[in-house]
Amino acid sequence: MVQRESKFDIKTLTNHMIQAIQNGEIGDDRGKLPSETALMAAYGVTRYTLRETLAQLGKLGYIFQAHGIGTFVRPHHIDGAISLQNVVGLTEEMARQGKVVKTVAVSQREVTVAEADFLPDVSNLTSDQVLISIIRQRTIDDAPALVEHSYYLKSVIDSIPDEALYGQLFGYVEQQTKFKVGFIDSVIGCEMIDAATGDFFGLPAGAPSLTVQDDSYLSSGQLFAFSKLYYDYRATKLFMFKKMH
Repeated sequence: MVQRESKFDIKTLTNHMIQAIQNGEIGDDRGKLPSETALMAAYGVTRYTLRETLAQLGKLGYIFQAHGIGTFVRPHHIDGAISLQNVVGLTEEMARQGKVVKTVAVSQREVTVAEADFLPDVSNLTSDQVLISIIRQRTIDDAPALVEHSYYLKSVIDSIPDEALYGQLFGYVEQQTKFKVGFIDSVIGCEMIDAATGDFFGLPAGAPSLTVQDDSYLSSGQLFAFSKLYYDYRATKLFMFKKMH
């Protein structure tokens, strides 16, 4: 029987299959995946949903194809590593590893572009444009992990309620607007931290921090947010999968 509707959407199915791969619940003794037909039946999804999910898993490095043989799973067992190819947000990414992300302190205010602490490398922002500035201190399993400073263009995101700041902020914004997030440019760097960030990490002001700056765009190509994440260098591991051929 042809599956006409999917029990799961692509994002949900991707999360389910990653959990199954990580737990060793899918694949034979060589790690080979079942056929598309068997997977469609097991998860109750259409061929389109399954193939889009498999494409996502391939990009993230959880599966790989051996031509003429089949598709094989590739579990990731780098405990606490944050994927640079993550498309679900830090909270969901850490949940896949059985870890809990909490936002423990938040500040929010409106500023102009001229008052921002940093800006995207390339933009057509004017100095008087209004931004929503949000700073969040976040823990992973109750240990200080990162400080996230984000700016949202008020012309695109008019307001963000306080209750959303303690959850998956980016997911909330995507759900509450009529716009679709298209792509994110990320740049890794190293900067010295200020006193407030140092107090949170238990480090002196001026200590180094691994940073990731994200510039976020709508599918139309319009910039709608930019952020800088400051990670405690003593406890941060980043992961990236590279397919060579």
